[in-house]
Amino acid sequence: MFECNLDVRQRILRLAFGILLLVLGFKSMGYGYPVYVSMGLALGGAFVLFEGARGWCALKALGLKIPF
Repeated sequence: MFECNLDVRQRILRLAFGILLLVLGFKSMGYGYPVYVSMGLALGGAFVLFEGARGWCALKALGLKIPF
């Protein structure tokens, strides 16, 4: 189902971006942003971490050409 479609460089990039989004999601809670902004960043980060850990990209699986 989740066929590997990322190389090592793309996986590392997604893992780093996922961690960044998670950190921003948790930090934004302390700065008075609405809850939906914090939750969106955190959930997006969790999904990107999942993609990096599995080596699977949802956009590539849909057939879209992405530069990274």
